[in-house]
Amino acid sequence: MGYIHFFDDWKLISYNNLKRKLGRPKYVPEATLEDELCEGCWDFPLVVRIPETRKYVGLYGASPPALNIDSYDIPDCTDQNVLPREPIICYAESDDGIHWRRPDLRGIAKFEGPVRAKNQVFGLIGGVEGGPAYYDKYESDPQRRFKLLINFLDGDKPPCRALVVSPDGIRWTISDIFENQAATDTPTSIFYNPLKQAYTFNVRQYNGDRRIFFFHTKDWKTFTEPELIMHPDPLDPPLVGFYGMPVIEYEDIFIGLLWRIHCDPNTHQLPNGAIDCDLVYSYDGNHFNRTFHTAFINRNELGEHGGGCIYVGSMLIDENNQIRFYSGGSKAEHYQNQNLTDAALMLHTLRLDGFIYLATPSGKGYLRTRPLYIKGNDLRINARSPFGGVRVQVLDEKGQVIPGYSFNDCHPLIGDELFWSPTWTGGKTIAGGKSYKRRQLEIEITTGEIYAIRGNIEMLKSLWDKDKPE
Repeated sequence: MGYIHFFDDWKLISYNNLKRKLGRPKYVPEATLEDELCEGCWDFPLVVRIPETRKYVGLYGASPPALNIDSYDIPDCTDQNVLPREPIICYAESDDGIHWRRPDLRGIAKFEGPVRAKNQVFGLIGGVEGGPAYYDKYESDPQRRFKLLINFLDGDKPPCRALVVSPDGIRWTISDIFENQAATDTPTSIFYNPLKQAYTFNVRQYNGDRRIFFFHTKDWKTFTEPELIMHPDPLDPPLVGFYGMPVIEYEDIFIGLLWRIHCDPNTHQLPNGAIDCDLVYSYDGNHFNRTFHTAFINRNELGEHGGGCIYVGSMLIDENNQIRFYSGGSKAEHYQNQNLTDAALMLHTLRLDGFIYLATPSGKGYLRTRPLYIKGNDLRINARSPFGGVRVQVLDEKGQVIPGYSFNDCHPLIGDELFWSPTWTGGKTIAGGKSYKRRQLEIEITTGEIYAIRGNIEMLKSLWDKDKPE
């Protein structure tokens, strides 16, 4: 299956009178889940829709005050008003991902630490630093479907990392302890890269080092060396840090949800401030490209959940083909007021493929794809043109319009479709253009927007590739 997006121009050969725009996810206030134990420093959520049950499961970090405050040694470099807390993992469920239940799981969930909430599913003595959790669709062992990378302390040994796993998000066990990996401050997360056939650990290299590092494993025993993936550049705001970056597969690319912490320039300790979410992307899951260097999911109004920080932890496509982003949103800025239990699970939604799109400033716009092979009768275009229309024509290997497949032959889209399949005069479909010779698609958009092209197409890897034999 081929997929053409508009994050960049790599799959286009030309276009004119079209402007690249950044999508704007919409906040859904009625989906907000408040929890009296949530504080805005550890609320890194995962929400997933379980394929077998179609139920939404949410895992998020709550952070009740530490039971023994005197046992905590606060480093000199940290603001001295820090209130020691002991993070735990809590569970929620929903039929629609909007209206949430917090079931009583006492007696069902088993873990080492004290029980601090009825819907708590994991805890350790001294707290759990880790997350967001990961739902692993590639895992063959059903007992390891959910994964959570945490910091782990075993007696007098130096703090290290560990992996905990679960079949259902409720029953967790410690699977692996990585004694050679020094623990750092959170967040720490995981994703599977099918191109590498390896799991990627998405971490910091040092405490307080607010940049993104990856390292990889195929067997949970041997790991690559940590590699710096994302570092602030001159186009970023002053004193911005990269607090975390969950990575999610989408079609044939990887989406990175980059948490930017905008630090207070007046502090002389570890700087803190507001957090929003930038959008980055990758073709291989390891080398990421920046987009607009601006907030993709912005903070809400001051005083609201998400008005201080928004930690976007997960992304999924729902039953209505909308993209959902679930976040932990706090009212205060990072470490601004730890006496305030002010964090909540939040939802934003976005049109399918709506990350970045091309729009006409006025009148007609045109684009032409790079050469491709048409391999079957499947071409679907995500576009919107309520008044003007969208038309498609097919070009041959010489860049000439194939007879019967011109703009004038095309039945236009006038409206809004996620999966519009163009047809031409006489009921012709894209199957008539099927060929092992190179083809190009040219699209005309009048007063509209185009979000993606998908179908049974194969993009040529090189413009010098020769046509395949029939």
